[in-house]
Amino acid sequence: MEHGGQDKAAGSPDPGRVSVLEQTLWKRLSAVDSLEQLAEPWLSLLGPMVPKALRGMVVVPAGETGRFSQAAVWPAGEDVTPLLSAAVQHAIDERRGAVQGGGASAAAVAYPIVVDEGNFGAVGVELSAAGRADLRQTMRQLQWGVAWLRERVRAEQAREREHVLNRTRVALDLVGTALEQERFVDSCRAVATEIAIQCDCSRVGIGFARRGTTTVSAISHSAQFGKRMNLLRMIATAMDEAIDQRAVILYPAPQEDAVLAVRAHAELAHEHGAGHILTVPFFVNDRHVGAVSFERPAERPFEQDEIDLLECAAAVLGPILEEKRSNDRWIAAKLWTVLGNQLRRLVGPGHFVRKIVTASVLAVAVFFTFATGAYRVTATATIEGSVKRAVVAPYDGFVKEASVRAGDTVSEGSLLASLDNRDFALERLRWVTERQKRRYEYDRAVAQGNRAEIKIVQAQMEQADAQIRLIDEHMARARLTAPFDGLVVAGDLSQSIGAAVSRGDVLFEIAPLDSYRVTLRVDESQVADVVPGKTGQLLVSSLPDQPFPFTIEKVTPVAEPFEGRNTFRVEARLLEQSARFQPGMEGIGKIDIGEERLIWIWTRAMIDWMRLFVWRWLP
Repeated sequence: MEHGGQDKAAGSPDPGRVSVLEQTLWKRLSAVDSLEQLAEPWLSLLGPMVPKALRGMVVVPAGETGRFSQAAVWPAGEDVTPLLSAAVQHAIDERRGAVQGGGASAAAVAYPIVVDEGNFGAVGVELSAAGRADLRQTMRQLQWGVAWLRERVRAEQAREREHVLNRTRVALDLVGTALEQERFVDSCRAVATEIAIQCDCSRVGIGFARRGTTTVSAISHSAQFGKRMNLLRMIATAMDEAIDQRAVILYPAPQEDAVLAVRAHAELAHEHGAGHILTVPFFVNDRHVGAVSFERPAERPFEQDEIDLLECAAAVLGPILEEKRSNDRWIAAKLWTVLGNQLRRLVGPGHFVRKIVTASVLAVAVFFTFATGAYRVTATATIEGSVKRAVVAPYDGFVKEASVRAGDTVSEGSLLASLDNRDFALERLRWVTERQKRRYEYDRAVAQGNRAEIKIVQAQMEQADAQIRLIDEHMARARLTAPFDGLVVAGDLSQSIGAAVSRGDVLFEIAPLDSYRVTLRVDESQVADVVPGKTGQLLVSSLPDQPFPFTIEKVTPVAEPFEGRNTFRVEARLLEQSARFQPGMEGIGKIDIGEERLIWIWTRAMIDWMRLFVWRWLP
């Protein structure tokens, strides 16, 4: 109130002067281009309209930092009080109107500038002692006045969207032009010409870097430019200058870009009369692969919006043209590039997984190149007696007694079984009686001196003696005895007492207890590697704790089917015997063939199978 009294004591302002000032402010209000420029004239118009207003402030975003800064203060040069700052900050935080103080003391009213859920600052006014009605009226005036600021924000957003849409349209047109052409050179020429037309450039050149040197691929409005070697060299040098510095170069350079080297651009402008030159590098896959050069006459400089547009176009066209260039090369060049890229990834930074995998593969390859191991043929093995004696029936007869069966241990001469010999006893008795009869006839002939009769009877007596000896031999063979100490491996007559047997029938098989051999069933794919004299080891299923050495003695050239495979029988001699050996024991035998590379040992079966498969289907 005291401040208002002082204003009245000073007298009323000149109406004419106020009118001229307002007209100036309204003109400034209509001519500004940004929210920061609008804040000062807008606040200068708003302040006098608010009753009891002492001072005001407008804050706007400070760039992209997320903070806010003062854009305008009314009256000009007035200090902002903590009360006003607190009200403005509260409005920004709460995104709604805020009031600080009131009643008999000073009060501050603030309102945020919110557009489409975005916070663009706030407006605050500090009042002298004000009542509730004054605060409500001030808040309403701020709400109405902020519409100017929101409209300016929307206009800036619309202008920015227009710039983005324009860039997008131009970029899409250029992409369409690049994709229309099938060949790389035709695509570059069409793109350069289209850029020159749309962006009002006197000349546009496109070049790509090869082995550190840029080569011009196309110039706008030029299908053949082979004779303009000096121009091409200068354009390529200017492109190298931009690529080497990894920066966009504008010549003549602005003051802030004076640190960039522009010697090649200056030479190009001097020799060929280009007033302004803009060179934008192509950035593809973390590297610069080329550049595009734009030229204009002196009276047509590049504006910042145009530079942004051309940078956007180059960023979009770079990958497309690079892809066309890569696909348009010879196959040998593509393979060379692929190998070079892989090599750079291996020896360059990063790609740790690739390096580890490659190192592991190389280590494995080196290992298998030089590592050797014992090549051994694995086969199913069976223990057999070195000699197997068969006990057969000596004549047709009947089983009288069976003392042993398979699995029993017998000693030499022990009884195995006996056959019924009663028929032979009766036959022997008959021949004994016949001999006695012939003896009487012999004595009578001797007494009579009949020499012829003596000879006949003597022959008949010798026949009877021979028959008796034959019958005795048969009767002796009726007892079947063990030929040596051994194990009965086959034969069981205990359930066949009284059964008939024929001459030659195998009744028992006996193997020695201290002499064994090994028979191995070798697969036909490996039998060619097995020759007599090779050594190996046997591991029996019932004795898995001790391997036994053996030596190959014979390879039987007769195939036998075994467990669905074609095998050959190989006989081997055990170099060590064991009291725990039993005929018929089975296990696994490994025959040592020699030293071979490990990779060959592990892949031999697969390679042989593939050879057979290919041979089968080849014509």
